[in-house]
Amino acid sequence: MEIQARSLELPENPALLALDLDGTLLNSDHSVSSRNRHVLAKASEQGVYVVLVSGRMHRSILPISNQIGLKNPIISYNGGMVKHATTGKLYNHTPVPAESARKIIDFVDQENLHLNFCVDDELYVRVKNKWSDLYEFRTGVVATPVENFLLLDGREPTKVQILDEPERIDQLLPVVQEMFGQDLYVTKTQVEYIEFMNLQATKGQALIELADQLKIPILNTVAFGDGYNDKSMMEVAGFSIAMANAVDEIKAISDHVTTSNDDDGIAVAVEKMLFPN
Repeated sequence: MEIQARSLELPENPALLALDLDGTLLNSDHSVSSRNRHVLAKASEQGVYVVLVSGRMHRSILPISNQIGLKNPIISYNGGMVKHATTGKLYNHTPVPAESARKIIDFVDQENLHLNFCVDDELYVRVKNKWSDLYEFRTGVVATPVENFLLLDGREPTKVQILDEPERIDQLLPVVQEMFGQDLYVTKTQVEYIEFMNLQATKGQALIELADQLKIPILNTVAFGDGYNDKSMMEVAGFSIAMANAVDEIKAISDHVTTSNDDDGIAVAVEKMLFPN
């Protein structure tokens, strides 16, 4: 079913733009278009907080932030960490409890699955393989092999991920949600990824807390997204904008639908809001 754009008018002069990356700000080549880069840099120069929000690690978002020339906090790990791009100030960190992390390690060992273990903004894997190669290609983060994951026992990772074929991920998702969903936030962020985070680590909760710390009314924020893990911030932001390529569930709850990530959807909407003439 195709979801049509909402009829609500775009807000004028928002104070904070919260931008998902993959499928939203980044095009299919995983890059920021020159138009998007120019418009966001201009918005930032005029005092608008341009906040990148992603399931990615903080360190993999930094190059994108620097490319645009932003000097703002970054919401990474799906809300598990909020850290300033230039000063390094840590606004919030909500890791996975060590006991839960150990249970996930036991599960992936039993099922012979690939696990990404993110702690201290470093990525650890048991062995390098096609899944670590895929993650490195998409994010630029090089994994460190740790053959025995028990060496990480007792650590509190910011998040952990299972990577596998899309069909296997779809099979695993309800299983792990049943096993871990009472204690952790479990979501699919890419067709090959299942991610596990602290229950309080959502994009929406991170946006609420950051806006409060910046003394920005949540009603004066605008969130852009395309995927299921964007739902929480789309629901709490003052105004929500889905990409044309977004999943139907996100379009259905959004106030407006812009053009796709390959058609400068961010710039199209931001220009209308901030630079209409």
